[in-house]
Amino acid sequence: MSRSVTVHLSEFACSVIVGEANVNREHLSEKVVDAIRCYLGDRGTYGPGWAYPRFLREEEYPEEVEVRLEIDGELWDLLEEEAKRQGVSPQKMVTHASLYVAGEVNAGRATRRILDGLEGPIEKEAGVSRPTEPRQARRRAR
Repeated sequence: MSRSVTVHLSEFACSVIVGEANVNREHLSEKVVDAIRCYLGDRGTYGPGWAYPRFLREEEYPEEVEVRLEIDGELWDLLEEEAKRQGVSPQKMVTHASLYVAGEVNAGRATRRILDGLEGPIEKEAGVSRPTEPRQARRRAR
């Protein structure tokens, strides 16, 4: 069953979630719900940045933008349980989940740029391309 929940996010968190170019914050609430779902889906992986940072637990952040979420009741309950387990408020957990997912998305973009950059314009101009097989495999073949 769906539940209506109001959360407050900082201007920074909103711009990260919807993208800086989207000034009207179109689909912000849907993206926040998607971020919560994705964050909780990563539970158990405990990768870098998944847990709420201990040194930030007592910090207070600006809550400049009110966002009304239409969220599945079970999903919100899971978020509240996770927030309690990590010793933070559900409000802080919503912000953290949103920033975590935005970071994961941007990490993928950064990885793509790095991989694309391995064969940069200088190599392309010179007609040099990177080998497709590791050096060790080429050495063994010799």
